[in-house]
Amino acid sequence: MTRFQRLTVMTVVATLALIGMGATVRITGSGLGCPDWPLCHGGFLPPAEQAPVIEWSHRALAGAVGILIVVQATWAVTTFRRDRRLVTAVALTLPLLLVQALLGREAVVRELPPAVVAVHMVSAQLLLALLVMMAVWAVRGSSRRDAEDAEERIHRRAMIVAVSVGLTMAVGAYMLATGAGFACSGWPGCAEAPIPFVDGGRLEHIHWLHRLLVGVTFAAVAWLAWTARGVAGRWMSAGIRMLTVLYAAQILVGAANLWFDFARPVRVAHLVLGSVVWAIAVALAVASRRPGRTE
Repeated sequence: MTRFQRLTVMTVVATLALIGMGATVRITGSGLGCPDWPLCHGGFLPPAEQAPVIEWSHRALAGAVGILIVVQATWAVTTFRRDRRLVTAVALTLPLLLVQALLGREAVVRELPPAVVAVHMVSAQLLLALLVMMAVWAVRGSSRRDAEDAEERIHRRAMIVAVSVGLTMAVGAYMLATGAGFACSGWPGCAEAPIPFVDGGRLEHIHWLHRLLVGVTFAAVAWLAWTARGVAGRWMSAGIRMLTVLYAAQILVGAANLWFDFARPVRVAHLVLGSVVWAIAVALAVASRRPGRTE
């Protein structure tokens, strides 16, 4: 693996760690641990208290990830400028990185309004998707070969899975930001709204919408796994198996939030595992694409 390939993979891993740290900030209620920005209580270092330390650590990690992304983008443009895919991804990554930083600032300055928090979480997942794409393209190179019908089917199913996972996570981010995650006290049923979208109020409807999308996505993942049986290559098969196992685990961890009264470790695990599933889904959608041969 070349140095640039290692850099792209390292950037993806660091971004996942940053998302996990962001989840810790959100779930521990440390979002206002540093009430000012970019300083923390008027200083460069935080006071020795839990909330400020957690929030400051998140900001420090975000700065490190930002540096990695800028270095990766500069390297890609200067060394691989003929690769339109990488250049296009860079053109999208840098503005999105800036938007993410501004959203983080707005979340603090405006004292964590749900809409800003939800958009901040969604933009983080979009940034992760772009970084995953760059990593896949860097590792796979620019090889071309004719696509067989079976491979085309795998690619189409993988695209459906990626879109479905992304939509599920977007609604999940909104559910978390609005507090709708607490609207139901049981799983798989919901005592507060036994009949979906009929009983209960707005928060119960949001909660049921997320559960519905979780089920739809599970069906899409199962469809992809069935399509790939015996026809996908070794690495693609391994990736699909990993996606299937981790998505099933993600459903159980989501249910465990209700079973264990929304314990902090379970909530953090749910958000982090969701980001890993999203990264794998995007990687499979990109890696399964087999363009036709160029003359």
